[in-house]
Amino acid sequence: MLKPLNFIDLFSGCGGFSYGFEKAGLNCLLGVDSNKDAIETFKMNHKKAATYCGDILKLNRKKIDTLIEHEDVDIVIGGPPCQGFSTAGRGIVDDPRNILFQQFVKIVRWYKPKVIVLENVTGLLAKKNDKILKKIFQSFERLGYHLDAKVMCSEEYGVPEKRRRTIIIGTLKGFSTPCFPTPTH
Repeated sequence: MLKPLNFIDLFSGCGGFSYGFEKAGLNCLLGVDSNKDAIETFKMNHKKAATYCGDILKLNRKKIDTLIEHEDVDIVIGGPPCQGFSTAGRGIVDDPRNILFQQFVKIVRWYKPKVIVLENVTGLLAKKNDKILKKIFQSFERLGYHLDAKVMCSEEYGVPEKRRRTIIIGTLKGFSTPCFPTPTH
C-alpha cells in the first residue's frame, strides 16, 4: 500500500481546505494561521496535524521541521489573505497583506514540494491585480514550477453552495503539468 502524500496548509483558517485534501486521501502535517480561534477549530478538525498559531513572518524552517517531525512535504496548500485583491470590498492594491504570498513562496523554496495549490478570491485575476499575479507566477516559476490558474465554481463539484474561487495549481518541473478536475455537476 502506498503511503499517503503529506501536505502543509498555510493561512489555514479552521481547516476547510485541508479537510478536502484529507477527504481525497492525503495526510495533513501542519496548519498555520495567526487567528487563535481558527487554529483551535483547525485542531478539532485535524487531530493528527500539528499547528502553528502566530505571525507567519516569524515562522522558520527549524520550527516547521520540529512541528512536522521532519516528515517529507509533498504538497503545500493555502489561501493567502485576499482582502486587498477583492473587487467586492475596498480591495486596496497596495494592501500590505497582498505580499504575504511571499511567505508561501519561501516555504515552498525550503521544501520543494511536488505540487502547490493556492486558493483566493476571483479578484486576484482582475486587471487591477495584474502586477501581483505576475509576481506570484514569476516567484514560483523561478523555483521550477509550472503554474496554471482558473476560476472554479464549487457548485460544479457537488458542493451545496455557490462559491467562485481562483485556484492556482503548480507542479514541480519533471512532474505532469497542472490540471484541473472536470466538473461533476
